[in-house]
Amino acid sequence: MSFCRVALSALAIVSVATPVLGQEAGYRQKYSLGGYIRAGKTTPHAFTSHTDSRTLEKAGRSLMDTRGNAAAAEAARAYMKRFRAVNAMLLLDRGRIVFEAYQGPATADNELYSMSIGKSMTSLAVGTALCAGRIGSLDILAGDIVPELRINNYGKSTVRQLLMMSSGAYQPKRAGQPDFGGALGKFPNGVTPYRVSLWPLRLGEITVGEILWGRLWKAIRNTSVHAPGERFIYKSGDTLALSKIVERATGMTLAAWFDETVWRRVRAARTGHWEADRVGSTLAYAGFQASLRDWARIALWVLETRRKKGCLGDYVRAATSKQIPVPQIRGRTGGGYRGYGYQWWLDNPYTPGFWGKGYAGQEMAIHPETGKILIKFSYRASLRSHEEIYALFKTWVEAESG
Repeated sequence: MSFCRVALSALAIVSVATPVLGQEAGYRQKYSLGGYIRAGKTTPHAFTSHTDSRTLEKAGRSLMDTRGNAAAAEAARAYMKRFRAVNAMLLLDRGRIVFEAYQGPATADNELYSMSIGKSMTSLAVGTALCAGRIGSLDILAGDIVPELRINNYGKSTVRQLLMMSSGAYQPKRAGQPDFGGALGKFPNGVTPYRVSLWPLRLGEITVGEILWGRLWKAIRNTSVHAPGERFIYKSGDTLALSKIVERATGMTLAAWFDETVWRRVRAARTGHWEADRVGSTLAYAGFQASLRDWARIALWVLETRRKKGCLGDYVRAATSKQIPVPQIRGRTGGGYRGYGYQWWLDNPYTPGFWGKGYAGQEMAIHPETGKILIKFSYRASLRSHEEIYALFKTWVEAESG
């Protein structure tokens, strides 16, 4: 059976099994192409290119003709044609580029904004801090590292429980954000009120500390909803708490620590950025951006590190394995993911591997057994676009060599 037929069969299964979860989600394309750092008033951390960047070669004819790669490239090209809001997409097999394409104004020069794939990058920084001895154990209470957190469930949670999104600190209202009990400020048009924290943070109106333990924490409704470690609830605040933990444990911002311990090992070819609040604390739950090929270099570094012996290999294997179940709400599957690691999604019946995911169609999918990697960045996504990318990756991973 051809790749396309298999993909359509897989898609039919997904379509039947997965109910509609809501309306199309998206944001302005200029921001998805790195524009937030120009619109914000704070100073993001800047990552420089490596003097000896990692070479990424295109797959040769022999590799393209096996393992379903030629058909996967064809399917990816068709996917981008159907979903015009996809800025860029890349497929890698055994470290070689099987497919790479950009559309609209997007180019290889653009830094692509991660949204919540930034959470997965935060997990890598926690792992390197652990293995460098800066964090003594994942089972240390967060409040013992950052005493200000002791006033709430963040401080009563271990680092591991924060990585698993199980602090129970609050019940989110939208997109992992708490109900702040009112507006946090207004958009640049001066009319529409902010209901979530990202814009006020990048505009310097609020700080990470104010959200975690300060005046904004005191305004949050529906807090302490369960005991730490009891259950998974997707919350951006848990990732912000990790930002402060790395900052306090290393004496560096999360982004600076990531720069020193991950970015330099990735050997990126271009620049990157990670947004910060007005006091320099990293916006760990979202603000990381890099070029498409540098995202590929990050994914390859994760895959290779996962295969190594030692502390960091052990950590990445644990981070990308199921650590806590994701509750399934009747009639809604939450995208199919039934498990969560340390800021990574996995255990999805519709698609294999472990995934970093971001709002509006940001995807980093890695299948460790085959070494196949899919990376996609969009500025708008519908449920159908998620279904089809799951089906594409599943069919490609399952394709036999020939």
